[in-house]
Amino acid sequence: MKLKSINQDPRYLDFCKRYRSDWVRASVELFGKWPSPQQYQLLTSVQKTACRVSVSSGHGTGKSDMSSIITMIYMFFYPESRIVLVANKIGQVKAAVFKYIKKNFKTVCKRFPWIAQYFVVTETEFYAVGYKGVWCVLTKGYRLGNEEGLAGEHGKHLLYIVDEASGLSDKAIDIMEGALTEDDNRMLMLSQPTRNTGRFYDSHHKLSKDMDPKDGIWSPLKFNSEFSQWVNLQYLKNAAFKFGGRESAQYMIKVRGEFPKVLEGFLISSSDFDRAANKANTPTLDDDWGWVALCDVGNGRDKSVMLIGKVCGWGLERKFIPVRIEEMEGNISPVDFGRRIKAHIASHDYPNITVAIDSDGVGSDTAQIAEELGLRVQRIRWGHSCFNDFDKENYVNQRAYANIMAHRAMTSGRMLVDGSPKTKDQAVKIPYIINDQGQYQIVKKETMREKMNIPSPDRWDTYCFSQLVQYVPANTRIDEDLLDERNDLEDLAASSL
Repeated sequence: MKLKSINQDPRYLDFCKRYRSDWVRASVELFGKWPSPQQYQLLTSVQKTACRVSVSSGHGTGKSDMSSIITMIYMFFYPESRIVLVANKIGQVKAAVFKYIKKNFKTVCKRFPWIAQYFVVTETEFYAVGYKGVWCVLTKGYRLGNEEGLAGEHGKHLLYIVDEASGLSDKAIDIMEGALTEDDNRMLMLSQPTRNTGRFYDSHHKLSKDMDPKDGIWSPLKFNSEFSQWVNLQYLKNAAFKFGGRESAQYMIKVRGEFPKVLEGFLISSSDFDRAANKANTPTLDDDWGWVALCDVGNGRDKSVMLIGKVCGWGLERKFIPVRIEEMEGNISPVDFGRRIKAHIASHDYPNITVAIDSDGVGSDTAQIAEELGLRVQRIRWGHSCFNDFDKENYVNQRAYANIMAHRAMTSGRMLVDGSPKTKDQAVKIPYIINDQGQYQIVKKETMREKMNIPSPDRWDTYCFSQLVQYVPANTRIDEDLLDERNDLEDLAASSL
């Protein structure tokens, strides 16, 4: 006779006796996974009845795999259990967790073939046969302003697994905690520590058992990528280099799993600027340096600025030396600014110069007239997202990337700046935040002007363009074929924007 559910199978009682109270043994014997020390902490913490566990984690710590194992253990050993997966980007979470669920379920079924008949696992579903919608895994997406969509869950055995919890509102977490009314209701929050406010932050501080052993309700865990067996030393070195050091905010968030002390403020200090303005700190350029004219186009209220300089290298090896900066009168039109750029370049010897023009707004007219006058123009569209995956993950857009990279170039001695008080006044008033996704974001100019009384940093913007501009070495001889090839590439790049 075919049994309807696993809890009717005579083998199930011994199965529960061996594993229900020992999740580490279950991980090893059911799934073939020896937990890392950090995963061991997670398993033993979530194993406790009515637990509230909060994990701040860097990359590569194995939390997605272990979340899938926790999901399966809870399903196997707690009849009619409900596991609710919650996240901002529920599609990504479903893909990640269910990928591991499918893989780990195959392992279980090889070791205990009789289990396969009692559960259904697909790309997006996991439930007990005959109990779909009751004894199952559910997925719910979070959206600010629609937190009530997380309500309605109750059960004797209920487990919430909340990913990207740092980005959830207090109201959302309140709603989920409000559902934990029975003796064996549990909650697991996992996230990079991207905010120093909110319930996830509090779960590691004033609401944690570590901070308040008597009244604290959350068991806080920290997963540091530096201690993960799946993260090699080269990754850590690269991360420290790209994030600006081990103590940088992004390294702390994305590697060390720690809440950084500062997640917002002004990007550049007065001392940073003064060191970069000291000509004794002028960087030595590589042999393949090139000329660039970096142009920020004003709109009548803001000034139009042209910065001419020498640039070499790429990314975190870029170097820049300013040669001349010109600030135009406020009423110059975008078209006249384009003609002024041409006239200035034509009256000086700047071989192979590339003209970078801010073209998100009125600068489009300046770029067009400059192109018609025969200049090699690169249109800066820094409102757009970055190009490679690493930069997309860490910077909201090219404006954020350019500002952060300019600051790092200053502090590492790769960029000289002019000593003008105007430039300094703008540079030291660049407000930034790190958002809920752990990305750098420069405060919008409208917000700077209207709420912070900070005018547009036109001069400083041109220095930031130095981190985006593509250049041609000054000593390169450009023949007709090379010129045609470059024009074709520039046309192709322009058509893709």
